[in-house]
Amino acid sequence: MIDVQNAKSQCTISDLKVRLIEVNTSNCELTLDLSWTQEINNGNKYAYLHLWTQSGYHTPAVNWVNMYSNPNAFPKAADLVNAIATIVINNNSADNPLVGSVYHPDPLYILPQLTGLTAVKVHLNPTLERMTIKNIKLTLPSCTGAQTILFDAWASQAANGKNVHCATQGANLIINEVKPGGLLSCLLPRQFQVILQNTGPVLDNIWYDVHLDYPPIGIINTDDTVVYTSGLISLSANGNYISPVTDYLPYSNRIPSANLPLIVELTIPNRPNTTTALIENGCGPLPVNLVLFTATAGKNKIMLRWQTSTEHNNRGFEIERQYLDGDFKTIAFVPSKSISGNSGQYLDYLYDDYEYLSGKGNLFYRIKQIDLDGNYTYSETRLVRSETAMSGVLVYPNPSTGSTRIILPEGTGLVDIILSDLSGKEIFRRNNVTDLLQLDKLVSGMYLIRVFVKTTGEVQVKKLIVL
Repeated sequence: MIDVQNAKSQCTISDLKVRLIEVNTSNCELTLDLSWTQEINNGNKYAYLHLWTQSGYHTPAVNWVNMYSNPNAFPKAADLVNAIATIVINNNSADNPLVGSVYHPDPLYILPQLTGLTAVKVHLNPTLERMTIKNIKLTLPSCTGAQTILFDAWASQAANGKNVHCATQGANLIINEVKPGGLLSCLLPRQFQVILQNTGPVLDNIWYDVHLDYPPIGIINTDDTVVYTSGLISLSANGNYISPVTDYLPYSNRIPSANLPLIVELTIPNRPNTTTALIENGCGPLPVNLVLFTATAGKNKIMLRWQTSTEHNNRGFEIERQYLDGDFKTIAFVPSKSISGNSGQYLDYLYDDYEYLSGKGNLFYRIKQIDLDGNYTYSETRLVRSETAMSGVLVYPNPSTGSTRIILPEGTGLVDIILSDLSGKEIFRRNNVTDLLQLDKLVSGMYLIRVFVKTTGEVQVKKLIVL
């Protein structure tokens, strides 16, 4: 990937993901969602994506000499005659950007493949956001086998949308190589099965992750917990892989996670993007639909709040608490507010834990919902952190091309960081890191990063891919 920027700002995208929705074999039209991570820039008013097949990229070539090299060097209609799609994003810096219908640099240019596009933005942290363009339709030379798509992305801060502020040239995607999919069983605990269809030659050392899919549906974001990671898989030429039926406890029998769809994310070594697929959850909701559960520290107490939208045969809720290294213990029972255990209305519950003492470190809480017949399900666990506890560690960029940064949240304290390969072999260690660690000269492959917080004993594990 090449980044072209002026002296004022960068225009960098990373972590490309493609959700392949449909392949129409009669006309070779692919429907997909394209997602990427970008740095937040509140000055960018417009963003543009131009997509080509590999053979058509930057043709006619004479038109593309010094393109994007100055604010007035932007593509016009004559330069985009071989583009298979051009996408305009209006209000690019807003929380709810819109897909535009006019190419502002050259309004006479007719945008190809425009119908039905939407843009969705998710904030990852104060400096990064994830942008997704949904329902992109591309007509390709072939309906079968891997297809390479090249694209440029550039942004303008000008009110007329013309001046080039920054640009990325030659970003590439490989699509339709392996089609992931899956099924979800409605029995408790929920179980899934992943299906991979190879459309080309033998592939070795591929793997997939399965994520819970919190809204926005179909888009991987920071809330989408990884519930399963496969081992390395070899996929025969034009062959299929069908995984064992797999549960994903503790998420698969508790609310709300058992009611969520799943996303399978496929990684193929040395590819610029991952490929995702949505595993729909067509199961009916569990007997009690818990739509809210929070645990927050107040003055001399921990305040637990939860809400149900429906209840069926519900006796009530046991409150369970756990210190960092202990077992969960029941500390209270709260009976259902519904009549005879059944309700179709929102019901609010609360419990204050006055036994909380400062200095205990991290506390974990969960709710055990019990039916009238004795069956039960667990809520997700909520953590009340001590002042020194660690929140999310950021690894960026990821995937990288050899260099990446490990960024610690403010107030984390001293941590030890270990980089290892998939076999667990230690490659690098740095002790007593306080805020940021730069890693350079990494060779291609997949790594695990373990971050140990000395003051709490908390551990976070991150996966790093080097292209």
